[in-house]
Amino acid sequence: MDVADYLLGSAALTLGLVPWVIASQRLARRLLPDREGAVAALAASIIGISGVVVVAELVGVVDGLRRWPFAVVSAAVAAGVAYVGRGPDPSRALRLRLPRSHAARLMLACVGVCVIATSASLLGRDAAVVGTGPLDLDSLHYHLSQAAQMVQVHNIDHLHHTASSDGTVYYPYDAELLDAVGMLGPRPDIAIFGLNLLFGWLALLACWVIGARWSRGAPALAAGAAVLALPIVSRASSGPGLNDIPAMAFVLSAVALVAGVGLPRGSRDRRAWGAELAVAGAALGLAAGTKLNALPVVILVAVVVVVLATSDRRVAVLALVAPSVLTGGFWYVRDWIAVGSPVPDLNLTVAGHGFHVVPYPEVKPYAYTVAHYLDNGTVIRNWFEPGLRAVWTGQWRVVGVLIVLGVVVSLFDRSWLRRLLAIVVAIGFVAYAVTPTTAIGDPNAPVLFATNTRYALPSIVLAIVLLASSPRLRRLAPVLTLGFTVLTVVLIDQQKLPQQIDYAVGIAIAIVLVLLLLGACDLRQHSRAALPAVMASAIAVVAVVGGVAAVQRHYVQDRYAANTPEDKLFRLVGGFRDVRIGVAGHGLEYPLYGRDFTNVVNYIGVSAPSHAFDGPTSCQELLRVLAEQHDDYAVVEPLPVEHTDRIDRWLSGIPGVSEIFPGYIGHVYRLPATIPADGCLASE
Repeated sequence: MDVADYLLGSAALTLGLVPWVIASQRLARRLLPDREGAVAALAASIIGISGVVVVAELVGVVDGLRRWPFAVVSAAVAAGVAYVGRGPDPSRALRLRLPRSHAARLMLACVGVCVIATSASLLGRDAAVVGTGPLDLDSLHYHLSQAAQMVQVHNIDHLHHTASSDGTVYYPYDAELLDAVGMLGPRPDIAIFGLNLLFGWLALLACWVIGARWSRGAPALAAGAAVLALPIVSRASSGPGLNDIPAMAFVLSAVALVAGVGLPRGSRDRRAWGAELAVAGAALGLAAGTKLNALPVVILVAVVVVVLATSDRRVAVLALVAPSVLTGGFWYVRDWIAVGSPVPDLNLTVAGHGFHVVPYPEVKPYAYTVAHYLDNGTVIRNWFEPGLRAVWTGQWRVVGVLIVLGVVVSLFDRSWLRRLLAIVVAIGFVAYAVTPTTAIGDPNAPVLFATNTRYALPSIVLAIVLLASSPRLRRLAPVLTLGFTVLTVVLIDQQKLPQQIDYAVGIAIAIVLVLLLLGACDLRQHSRAALPAVMASAIAVVAVVGGVAAVQRHYVQDRYAANTPEDKLFRLVGGFRDVRIGVAGHGLEYPLYGRDFTNVVNYIGVSAPSHAFDGPTSCQELLRVLAEQHDDYAVVEPLPVEHTDRIDRWLSGIPGVSEIFPGYIGHVYRLPATIPADGCLASE
């Protein structure tokens, strides 16, 4: 481990991020002066995350996404925000008291179990990854690869292809941008560990706020914990770089802030009402900028707000749109400028008029939707039901019933907001069912159906939280809280492949974090002076930096150090420095950047009509791409749909090319300094 790089990276991250803790709290108090407790904490969290994202976007469009430029600009902007939000401290400090009734104490105990259980699961996942390095295929393919590319080129408007005939290049990347900010710290990526834990906490906080709006905070939080405990979330979507938990957290935060703002405005001051809506708009923008599949729910929630705003609709539109464009609109504008559509994956045309769509000819034959198979009993029995059992455990029917009940109960609620949110959930599921690739695979064999149920997570969690917070079930609050808590524990217990999550370490760290949080609250309550708080914060920062240093040393040594074929390939190519690497096939690029991101990694593909990006269809085309990219090495990872077998054949026949790593997981070729123009003769 490079101690100097670790200390400098830690200092830069501290300078760039910590000031937002103070700035966001101050601005939240200024914008929401009549809010306190969980709502104020939620608003401050959204403001702080929005600030970091916007600063990273600003420096990223001028090639300034570098360690110290970002840190200095971020600290300066945070100082400005803190100045704008300056004002007196809140008069009432946070006081932690045990409730008097037995039912309330039971619900509080359940909340504690849910928080510790979900925290232990997410922390345990990070603890397991520390011993291996990131291994989630989607993270290696594009989530972390895009973040590493941003760090390497110091820019965010560059379109970086990680595969051919693949739409991931046009996805929104707010979460990956936050990963890139973390990678500006200690190399390679230790600072991104724990991000999903923070977003998991944000999701639970938002669930509590949603429930508290109807005096049902505890059951709503327990319901959110149950969704986080689903294997499709806690196991398949919680690894470093994955963005499903952030997307859920931002959607829930937006709904929570909307629920508390008051619709219609009534007698509230218009300026204060608009300011609170603006924070909700920032959360909506973060959700849309994090995951494309959250976009339908985001748009529908915004429509609900505008519909219910009645005489204040213009104010509502402005309050929602302006901040959402800042926090999530960049990626859609970038795509619009680059290829002529804000969402190049979708055909947004009517009668030949509309936005351009980028074709994906290699994926199209397999891009089936769930709706395509709804009348196919064989596929439902052989693929859908086993898939749901795998990603929702044996309790998948219980989860399905809860989702349906959440929609039905809310549709008949007295609150128009809850009714319309139920409609949002229903339309969200319809949008999921007709989304291409939700049942991707060969005809009648949707092999990725189970994995892609994560596309529906924003609708799933919103439906279940609506059920738990229903005013119609007010008398059942203790029963609901206990029931969802039991479901959370059962879902965690029934998950397979326990080696992916180190629960023992996760539980230990979760308990320590809870105790530290309670200690911080106690310090805040009993200390009016700033000096003790500053000293405690400084001690905490030093302790965290020192503790993570030990983890970093262990992590760097064990990163891709196992004896698996994948690790051997990643360790070999990732050990290179300052080389250019071309990739074909599956495109698991991230480990190839190396520990300090000095390797330039690019996909071996060709530009096609209508902004498509396809693999080479001939040896001559392959030669031309290699000559243009000036690659030193080529890595071919097997993927039949990409026809990697012929690329292997063409490469092995080029004079001067030598294979340095053969194996079923991939082949690595050393390329000559000059690609011969007649290099295809031997392979034809």
